[in-house]
Amino acid sequence: MEHHKNKLDLIKEKIKNIDKPLILELGVKEGNSTKMFLEICDKNGGNLISVDILNYSQVSNNPKWKFIHSSDDNFNYINKFLEKKIDVLFIDSLHEPNHIRKIFYNYFNFVKINGLIFIDDVIWLPYVKGGYRE
Repeated sequence: MEHHKNKLDLIKEKIKNIDKPLILELGVKEGNSTKMFLEICDKNGGNLISVDILNYSQVSNNPKWKFIHSSDDNFNYINKFLEKKIDVLFIDSLHEPNHIRKIFYNYFNFVKINGLIFIDDVIWLPYVKGGYRE
């Protein structure tokens, strides 16, 4: 848990001064990152959109939070909720290289210039050992 806390502290430090942030979170689970993002949204007048294949809608009742119960690669559905460019993209869903690549390339198009992208728990070894191929 301490390692997880440190990652969230690092992310919080990087985004704490963004005015009116729009944050897209892919993967909710226990809601640790969700609650941290909502803290930033409350302080800075922002909004959080979270997507998860499991129903974690009970994690918060904060009006700054929109929970989408869907797979994060259901692009035709989820992209409709992204009416403006996002400031922060947090990818913490299925930690499989092909999935991450697919969702990264879709949601990258919605990130503002100078926006921030965080990918949590990615398996980096295949990329280091001779290059990753599909």
